[in-house]
Amino acid sequence: MQIPTGEDIRAARNNNELTQSELAEKAGVSQPLIARIESGDVDPTIDTLYSIVSVLNDSASEMGQEEVKISMPSALKDARRRKGYTQRELADAAGVSQPLISRIEGQDINPKSSTLRSLFSQLDPVAASPDTGSPMSETTESSFLEKIEAEFDSIRLSSDRPQSASEEYSGEKEHCPECYSELSSYPNPSYCPHCGAGL
Repeated sequence: MQIPTGEDIRAARNNNELTQSELAEKAGVSQPLIARIESGDVDPTIDTLYSIVSVLNDSASEMGQEEVKISMPSALKDARRRKGYTQRELADAAGVSQPLISRIEGQDINPKSSTLRSLFSQLDPVAASPDTGSPMSETTESSFLEKIEAEFDSIRLSSDRPQSASEEYSGEKEHCPECYSELSSYPNPSYCPHCGAGL
């Protein structure tokens, strides 16, 4: 599972021509949180990240934040078991502690996206097909994971879209890449007069 980074969020937001404020309003979070996620100052929880990504993908998500928060620990446990890892083996491979994995799977904590990024980088749950004898709950959790993964992979694809020549360099900076404020009235600005971002 490719869990988007702050840079992915910024690129997708710019591709969607949304300001941080517009994205924040649609995702039900604050604009400063979006700014801090994009700059890497904040490591969002997976449910918050999912909300933001759903807006960027312009999808009518079948899952809400609470459902993602509840389903992710079970999906992680399912993926770990499919890969054949114990909690200790996954912890060693991902460079985290075994008690942390235990607490995530036990729904004692709402994990940060970077933690799940480390864990899922060691797992490939989609490649493994479920056993025919698997309990229904594992199949259900797998489908939750697939929905979450589909949202996250969609943003990765949209932010990897190649830019056209006119988007790469237009000679003038028309919009701030951070707050997307109109800059055409300013001759060759080196910083945004609205948010102070370097251009």
